[in-house]
Amino acid sequence: MPAIANFRNLLSDVPLFRALLGHVYGRSGEKEQAFGILKELTTMSTQRYISPMDFAVIFAGLGDADSTFQWLEKAYATRATRIHELPLMYFDSVRSDPRHSNLLMRVGLSM
Repeated sequence: MPAIANFRNLLSDVPLFRALLGHVYGRSGEKEQAFGILKELTTMSTQRYISPMDFAVIFAGLGDADSTFQWLEKAYATRATRIHELPLMYFDSVRSDPRHSNLLMRVGLSM
């Protein structure tokens, strides 16, 4: 996919965009690539801040609700500024989980 290759090269150093690409890989069934991006972000996190939301976005794309909420809870506990992204489409795969509405309520974003 040339578009993904171009996107990947252009934004390879931006964690948010790496997470979004990992989400797309997960949603499209390319789990190995999604896990590769998780590994890259984990490595990056030893040298600079990577938001827990980036990890949550990828796990949501992979359909792993427990890992998604583990990272969302970490984002909540550390007051990650991007916790406001919880209502976005990235978390559609976990929206029906009661933990989602509970977290929305605690953040003050209840719908």
